[in-house]
Amino acid sequence: MNNIVQSLRRKTEDRRQKTKIRPLYSVLCPLSSVRGVVLIAVLWSCALIMWFSFQISAQTRLLGEDRIHSIRESQALYLAIGGCYEALARMNQATPQSTDKPLDLTWQPDGQPRIVRYNSGIAVVIIEPEEIKVNVNSAQEVQLRQVLQSAGADELTSEKLADRILDFIDADDIPRPKGMEKDDYIKAGLNYIPFNGPLTDLDQLLLVPGLSQQLFYGYDNGIDERMGELPGSCQDLVIPAKNSLFSLLTIYGGNANLPSGLQGQQDSVFKLWRPGGLYRILSFGKSANGPPSAGVWLTVRYTSDGEKAYQILSRKVM
Repeated sequence: MNNIVQSLRRKTEDRRQKTKIRPLYSVLCPLSSVRGVVLIAVLWSCALIMWFSFQISAQTRLLGEDRIHSIRESQALYLAIGGCYEALARMNQATPQSTDKPLDLTWQPDGQPRIVRYNSGIAVVIIEPEEIKVNVNSAQEVQLRQVLQSAGADELTSEKLADRILDFIDADDIPRPKGMEKDDYIKAGLNYIPFNGPLTDLDQLLLVPGLSQQLFYGYDNGIDERMGELPGSCQDLVIPAKNSLFSLLTIYGGNANLPSGLQGQQDSVFKLWRPGGLYRILSFGKSANGPPSAGVWLTVRYTSDGEKAYQILSRKVM
């Protein structure tokens, strides 16, 4: 009997213990799951906040860099314009009696770079006689091929581009053997057709299919020998190469041939300011704060009389 009573007591105690433990588990389990969800939510919120912070920081940095780039580009453009005014002011400068004088003090239309220094940067100015260049509007196929080869095109490319240039300019719609006329432009999916008339801007040559900026400006021809003698601050200025189509061709004057014996190289002797003469002024500005640079291209006629000693025929930002 005593054994039975003790057994019942033990069972009763066991039941009491179980009833005490079950409520504890029933409370702890939901609490732990809720805490886990809250912790995950907090971590996700922190991650999102960090991501948005990085995005805002990156965008702010990019906007700042773009603004700095624009400011430097504007500074470079104004420096280039200043270089143009410097060149115009020095037109008709007397021919130097001695070659010992620095180029910066003897401004002649000889194609050599001259440096104009400002507090905010520099301008490199080049003045060339326009009339010794080949007029693309009057040149024939053989002459255009010679110019193209002088600019670095191979024989086959020069033949093709010469035909395409002539087809672009001539008044008819009959294509040359390697040329292109209106129907060919439409078939190629181009949204323009040949002018069938003279060019009014030299860089309209870039509309001729197959004529690249590299060939036109000669940027792939290596460092220009004219720039090699300038200080290190000028070395990263990008200017059209001396043997590029840009430097060899023009839309002015009546010359249709490259200077004899020069193989496309411009005459290195000093050129003189001649009343009525046409000249090309190239000015490249660079801010003292760094790149980029900017260029201005003028074509002027030296008049030597009137209020101004020059007449600006064309101007363009490069």
